[in-house]
Amino acid sequence: MSLHTAQHLLSSVIDTALKAPTLTWSLTPWPSPAYIDLPRPLTVAEISQVQDQVNSHVFEGRRVHVEVDELRNGQVGIDLGQPVASSRELGRGLPTDYSGGVHRMVIIDGIDRTPCCGTHLPTLSTLQLFLFPSPTSSSATSFRHYFLAGPRLLNHFGSVQALLTRTAGVLSCGAPETPERVMLVVEESKRREKRVEDLERELAGTLGRQLAEEMAQWRAADGEGAWARCLSRTDDSQTARAFLQTVTLAFAAHVPEQAQFTLLLVSSPSSQTSSSTSVVMLLGTEENHIKTVSDELKKQFRTLKGGGKGSRWSGKFVGVWLADREGKTASALLS
Repeated sequence: MSLHTAQHLLSSVIDTALKAPTLTWSLTPWPSPAYIDLPRPLTVAEISQVQDQVNSHVFEGRRVHVEVDELRNGQVGIDLGQPVASSRELGRGLPTDYSGGVHRMVIIDGIDRTPCCGTHLPTLSTLQLFLFPSPTSSSATSFRHYFLAGPRLLNHFGSVQALLTRTAGVLSCGAPETPERVMLVVEESKRREKRVEDLERELAGTLGRQLAEEMAQWRAADGEGAWARCLSRTDDSQTARAFLQTVTLAFAAHVPEQAQFTLLLVSSPSSQTSSSTSVVMLLGTEENHIKTVSDELKKQFRTLKGGGKGSRWSGKFVGVWLADREGKTASALLS
């Protein structure tokens, strides 16, 4: 009841003060905020104005009551051609083809008259406080504004206070210092991520160069044919594929143009189960050979899925990948 009465009050204030009629509304299940949809978003100043005006009416304790009129035969809806105070009284919510029966009007003294068949509080004073946050979502034709009143508002305050207390405890600071401490943690996290990215880029470059040097040593030792190598590594980050991509770019930058090679890179998490995912990346100088090797790998490892184009192929392997088991099997397929 409290949210329903609050919705009537809110829609009336916005319609009267800002000429923005309520398009739709919903009294969502507990404890979610209810909402109204408006034809345009309200500015910060308008939100503050509406909230102040609504709270003023709440503190005044305006009376809420119901008037019921019987519709006579031949009368439809409630638009009887008589002057009305606002568009909300004209019949919003009552179908124009409604005939017979009763016409039920919910009235907030001095504020609003709206047709309604729902239940309401007898006075605005029992709404306690009112919260009107900024819009959080919108569609092409409406803008959604959430609100809280009565018991839901008190529950919201309690939940927010509990979250604030927990956050302050985690950050080892008082509640007033929590926003500033969170900002410091976020900034430090960004700097740390930047350092990690720089180190990963440097490490990838080093690995790529080392692989190129390994191939050069193999060629200097009279290695014949195409050089083939399978490198399995452990990586628990979410950017394993990007890291392997950087390794391949660094490797290609140090490889002589006439060199023939096939390189397979695999990145697996440190703790593996039957549902673990390993990133697989294959590249080489012969496109046909890369296609042949990738097909053989998919036949050998049933959970390996992927695709590629030209001299590059990448995919994901689901399961446990060990360098001295799956890695050795994959190495045998490269030549």
